[in-house]
Amino acid sequence: MIAAEPTREGGLSVHMLPDCVVKIEGKHGGFTVTDPTTKKPGTTYAQPKELLAYFQRLPASVQQNGVWIVTTHPDAYSDAEQAKLKELIALCTDKKILVYTCRASQLPKGWQRAK
Repeated sequence: MIAAEPTREGGLSVHMLPDCVVKIEGKHGGFTVTDPTTKKPGTTYAQPKELLAYFQRLPASVQQNGVWIVTTHPDAYSDAEQAKLKELIALCTDKKILVYTCRASQLPKGWQRAK
């Protein structure tokens, strides 16, 4: 049996919001998930380990499709935020979780699988 290619629609879609964008509203940036069931915006996780814990509670069908992270221009993120993205990717790859990244300006064809 041939396994289907992972899809963003089947996995966990995440937008990495820069602190500088949401700070105006008195909020913090981080990893905002789209609920895989309702397809509506969900919680924003400030820490990679929090997002990973959420992901690991999702159904196996979602986990098999991986984590899909949309980012904006790299200059919008502080060094600390860029380190969080690298940490999340490292956590996922260490646990053999598929993880893909793409800048919003390169959607839908710019997805890159992290190794």
